[in-house]
Amino acid sequence: MNNDRLIPINGTPSVVTSIIRINGNDIPRTYQVLTVMVVKEVNRISFAKMVIKDGDPAQEDFPGSNDELFIPGNEIEVLVGYQANEDVIFKGIIVKQGIKIRQNGSSTLKLDCRDMVFKTTLTPQNRYFNEVKDSDAIEEILGEYDFSTDIASSEVTHQELVQYEMTDWKFILSRSEINGLLCLVDDGTLSIQKPNFDQDPVLTATYGATILEFDGEIDARQQFAKVKASSWDHTNQELLEVDAVEPGIEEGGNLTSTDLASTGDDQELVLRHSGHLAEDELQTWADAQLLNIRLSKIKGRVKFQGSPNVKPNTLITLKGLGDRFNGPAFVSGIRHEIQAGTWHTDVQFGLPEKWILGNIETPAASNYDLHQSITGLQVGVVTQLQDDPDGEHRILVKLPIISNDAEGVWARIATLDAGENRGTFFLPEIGDEVIIGFLNNDSRDPIVLGMLHSSTKAAPFEAADDNFEKGYVSKEGIKLVFDDEKKSVSIETPAGKKILLDEDEGAIKLEDENNNKFIMDSDGIVIESGGKLELKSSQDLKIEGGINLELKAGANFKAEGSAGAEVSTSAVAVLKGSLVQIN
Repeated sequence: MNNDRLIPINGTPSVVTSIIRINGNDIPRTYQVLTVMVVKEVNRISFAKMVIKDGDPAQEDFPGSNDELFIPGNEIEVLVGYQANEDVIFKGIIVKQGIKIRQNGSSTLKLDCRDMVFKTTLTPQNRYFNEVKDSDAIEEILGEYDFSTDIASSEVTHQELVQYEMTDWKFILSRSEINGLLCLVDDGTLSIQKPNFDQDPVLTATYGATILEFDGEIDARQQFAKVKASSWDHTNQELLEVDAVEPGIEEGGNLTSTDLASTGDDQELVLRHSGHLAEDELQTWADAQLLNIRLSKIKGRVKFQGSPNVKPNTLITLKGLGDRFNGPAFVSGIRHEIQAGTWHTDVQFGLPEKWILGNIETPAASNYDLHQSITGLQVGVVTQLQDDPDGEHRILVKLPIISNDAEGVWARIATLDAGENRGTFFLPEIGDEVIIGFLNNDSRDPIVLGMLHSSTKAAPFEAADDNFEKGYVSKEGIKLVFDDEKKSVSIETPAGKKILLDEDEGAIKLEDENNNKFIMDSDGIVIESGGKLELKSSQDLKIEGGINLELKAGANFKAEGSAGAEVSTSAVAVLKGSLVQIN
């Protein structure tokens, strides 16, 4: 008989045998296991659920629930096979138990079990990573856990990555997906690998022979002729674009992805990121999305006699289903169901077209997000102003809500005016509180939108409802003040040097701490000196009064001309003194 018409199993399918093993010991045969379900799926924590007959109404008790065997925290294994040739199909931990009673008199104990990797899903975490690949960041996170790992190396090195209010599991999923990698949880081991298309199919499922149930679909709306990715390159002030490279996988059916894309007039999917991405990261993003799309061309499920050989990231062959669905199928999930002496395996093939990150409940996450979204504004504290490693005029800002110990992220500054060798230049001080936003909600593209006052870091002016006074005060006390009530502008230094333009008094004043003054008002000009006053000119110096000119000295008065001297008048000339000497 053709092997394609049989599911390869260890033994004959006449008698299904199973074992539940807790903490290394088989549970007593006195416990009647009614149903067992094991689910393993790419990018999902593997789990098992089982129902055990329990409850004694006469004794008003649940002996199974009371048994120390079934308390959460115990390690559990599920083995199943034929004629006592069992294989392990699940290893994990009991995480929940429950009891159920129904009117028909049935009562049961329910156990929920999870693979040990479930520990990564429990609490949101905040972390900074600097100069790392995604695979390096993942390995650093997983180093805190006690299960086995096998992590494929990613290619792109990030200057910084931020994990914000996200469980380790979701963060690992998102970073893996961007690199076209799958998270595979199998019996206490987390593997992060590329889809494997070079392997041989583990079995053939044939309609009319081994297929018990089948649901499959092809949706042309989910296929695109091309995938492109674009981002803004602020260094070169231009748009950066890349085209995704076709993954070159063997597709099932006789309708290619290109054929299906023509249904929608060969439209292209363009992934856009308003922040700054390096070209290699942009390429990786586009390639990963195209791979995801191609693997979503044919999706569905097929059910057949139980087999331990089928696992996520394996291939099966579909046969007898017509030209549209025959051929290789990528296994993205399996479900084993054991009950009433039967064992069936339900295989999920193909991938959903949506990004994993688009399904994660983070604010504003879209179907094609490149990184975890941070919506809203964040408070930051400035930690460094100079030595931007990229020379992009950024400052280093710590985000305390993410980590109060790390130095933070490099952020650009939104300012009043900016251009080539021009614009305003006001940097906050180290330790100042600032407000941060993110381009494309990407935590790696922060922008300082402004600075903040508080009771601890008080404003240099008192607020008033009339709001006449505005200005700037530097850290050393240099002031520039605009007063709309007086219609004045003043510049003042801490020592007392001051320039005042005052329309209320109709004056312009210059003063200093030495009692020197220069005043221009409606009466004229007044120059006062607290010390000496010298007027010098390298050429002519003329002093002219339209009516009178008065020169007065409190002690001696001296006028001298080295080349000559002349005093004349068209009227009376008076020269007085207690003693007048001529020559």
